[in-house]
Amino acid sequence: MYSITDDQLDFIAKDLSARGLKTEDLQQNVLDHVCCIIEQGLEDTGDFERFYAKTIAQFYTKQLDELEEETLLLLTFKNYYTMKKVMITCGIASIFLFVTGSILKLFHLPGAAITLILGVFVLCFIFLPLMLVLKIKEASATRDKVLVTLGVFIGILYCLSAIFKVQHWPGANIMIVGTIALLFFIFIPIYFFTGIRKAETRVNTIVSTVILVAATTMQFTLISLKHLRAGTSPQTEERQVNR
Repeated sequence: MYSITDDQLDFIAKDLSARGLKTEDLQQNVLDHVCCIIEQGLEDTGDFERFYAKTIAQFYTKQLDELEEETLLLLTFKNYYTMKKVMITCGIASIFLFVTGSILKLFHLPGAAITLILGVFVLCFIFLPLMLVLKIKEASATRDKVLVTLGVFIGILYCLSAIFKVQHWPGANIMIVGTIALLFFIFIPIYFFTGIRKAETRVNTIVSTVILVAATTMQFTLISLKHLRAGTSPQTEERQVNR
């Protein structure tokens, strides 16, 4: 079995530090794993540096400092994976509730309203807040955190306005117009001018902005401005005409 020398041990430690592993415990654990792999797999006459380069490449996808970032994330956010699992579970549950509620409402079956309301509740008050917390922890730049926060807030407001509209609750049109205004005049400009500055995200930013603007404009055309000015709903106007 191959035996690593003290010089080789120092070489590995310095290389791990140069590659971005600054946490002492993490560096020591990786060092131990690498040494074990080398001693078990390298022949006595083998090329140490070449075998080491092949071995260390197994510990990362792009760069070794991914381990450092993941470790810091786990140390500062111990419940990260638990929250991620809860978020995914709640997302699937909200989709199931939405689909079920929509089918029940389509066929005018009982339970449609409560199912849709539960779906919106799970989405707005569990899934999206958890996603916001996780994304903020993952984001490094302040502008990215602002965009995520604003996007989640608009998403919550839009979902609530949709259920208000479906249930014919008061204030639905105001909520929808407010959501569209926030999206069109605040979120989209910030998103566009932030993303277009980077060459690697420029094309995706332009394409996403076009889609967002088109979707927002189409959503706005679905709103009856006459009802907004009058403050009435189509159902109210129909009752007035029948009288």
